[in-house]
Amino acid sequence: MKTRILVPFLAAAGLFAAERSPDARLRHATEAFQDVMKSPDKGIPRDLFNKAQCAVIVPDLVKGAFFVGGKYGRGFASCRQGSGWSSPAAVRIEGGSFGLQLGGSSTDLIMLVMNRKGMDRLLGDKFTLGADVEGAAGPVGRATSAQTDAVLHAEILTWSRARGLFGGISLEGATLRPDGSENRKLYGREISNREILETGVRAPAGGRPFVAMLDRYSNKGETSNHGEVSKELSERGSVILSDKQVHFATGQSTIPGDAEPVLSDIAKTVKDHPDWKIRIDGFTDNVGNRAFNMKLSHDRAEAVKHWLEDHGVEHSRLSVKGYGGSRPVGDNGTEEGRAQNRRVELVRVDYKS
Repeated sequence: MKTRILVPFLAAAGLFAAERSPDARLRHATEAFQDVMKSPDKGIPRDLFNKAQCAVIVPDLVKGAFFVGGKYGRGFASCRQGSGWSSPAAVRIEGGSFGLQLGGSSTDLIMLVMNRKGMDRLLGDKFTLGADVEGAAGPVGRATSAQTDAVLHAEILTWSRARGLFGGISLEGATLRPDGSENRKLYGREISNREILETGVRAPAGGRPFVAMLDRYSNKGETSNHGEVSKELSERGSVILSDKQVHFATGQSTIPGDAEPVLSDIAKTVKDHPDWKIRIDGFTDNVGNRAFNMKLSHDRAEAVKHWLEDHGVEHSRLSVKGYGGSRPVGDNGTEEGRAQNRRVELVRVDYKS
């Protein structure tokens, strides 16, 4: 009898999770984490998030129970890479519990992987909380509430949010595994979670806001520079994105993950001023072939343009121009000067001083 009740529930859970696209799930995961982090006195302690090696967010985890309970959900993991976070890797969580349980609920689940051992488990085929990995219900509130033995020794900390309530949750017996079908939809090819989380794979368009959100709440992103960007564009009509803010790999035009916080701020600023028209200028240092540098500078400006378009800025308001190394602002004879010359500048073409 119990099996007959559980099977329809699990089938319904599967249909529920399958009917949403990865992009929609990524958007819901981003919104769920942002909502939690907006309440520092009731959310995840910031010092724990800053110590975490990886984060896993499963929006709308389905839970149903009629004496025998089941859990099913699909979400995304991201791990720290240098100064930023990796592209999202799809995961699936499944599990069961036994006892007198009635009713059902849909819950947002957040997991922080706190050390390398837990991260290695996440990069593998699958693991079970409580058996393969030591988990604990995460504390809520400010840093002082996080200093308990369970928290200090846990490899994974877990929280849930349902019906407006947020708090630590135990997921003993739940199994987490890669979700290959979702990764194929996101990246357009067969790709493992290990490759996504460790090798710097570029985030697909639908995953960029997710990565930018994690960057924004990490150590380097706690304080937004949105006000500074807005002030520069408003008062000077232009803003320079230095090599430190948008650090392209040598000879490449791919937007790096750690540039997404500042680009998110720029996108918001530009969207807040619909009358602005922006030209994006790209520049390089003098190292390498002149023709190559001219193309590279244009491609980098174009990459910033595409990023802003992907994040809601109208195509008609943006234009690009590449200058190569023809307009240095620093001494190309020094590394510091060359770094100053490798830049992208946003210019308001409507600006009048």
